[in-house]
Amino acid sequence: MLERFISLVRAEYMFVAAEIIRRKTVLFALILWPYIIMAFIVLLGSSMGTMSYFQQKIGANPILFFITGSFLLIVSLIFFDEISSRFWYDEFVGTLPYIMIAPTSKTVLAFAMGFPRLIINILVGISSLIPVYFILKSFPGLMEALIVIALSIFSALTFSTLAIIFSSVVLISGGGWRVLSIIRPLIMLMSGVLYPRFLLPLTIKFFTIIFPLANSVEVIQLFLVQEELTAYSLMLLGLATALALLYAPISIR
Repeated sequence: MLERFISLVRAEYMFVAAEIIRRKTVLFALILWPYIIMAFIVLLGSSMGTMSYFQQKIGANPILFFITGSFLLIVSLIFFDEISSRFWYDEFVGTLPYIMIAPTSKTVLAFAMGFPRLIINILVGISSLIPVYFILKSFPGLMEALIVIALSIFSALTFSTLAIIFSSVVLISGGGWRVLSIIRPLIMLMSGVLYPRFLLPLTIKFFTIIFPLANSVEVIQLFLVQEELTAYSLMLLGLATALALLYAPISIR
């Protein structure tokens, strides 16, 4: 089983690598993406208030907060984006029936699809998070950046089972990109990657707590403020893990 999964990941990685080599602008865009999102939000926010005011109210440097949120955005949603778009594309070109009758488990294939992109996006994160953290916080920032990257990987993996369920909804609905363009913003809104989740009222947090990604995002945001993993943060990580395991049987079906 493990050997089959590794062979699938290797095949998917060769496919993704060939695509990036053929379209080098994709890699260039991935590297610039976190900086573009961060710059846009910070410049827009600066027209409404100063960065010192943000740091006073939130407790985190706005540049660190939004560069981390931008990185979280491309890493955490990778399984949903990759699985939904790939299966929908296969359905569009007519190759999906051949994939469905293949002896390979569709769940294992879905998991394997996301890993190559996840690895590449982690490398992108190293090129975006580490320089910014080092410039703003010197050598202690390097360790903080590595912790944030590790927590981001955790958030992507714990969200993968629910991402497969959402991807199935996209395929079953038959709406294609229309449904995808509705579900993706909802996931972004519920997870809170670009706003401080820890300041939300408990009533609103109660409705988003069923998202493993939302709990992992809150842990990372709290780490940016407190610079440590507290008992509450560890509880949220445990909750995200439990929810991922809870959604696993549904995603397999």
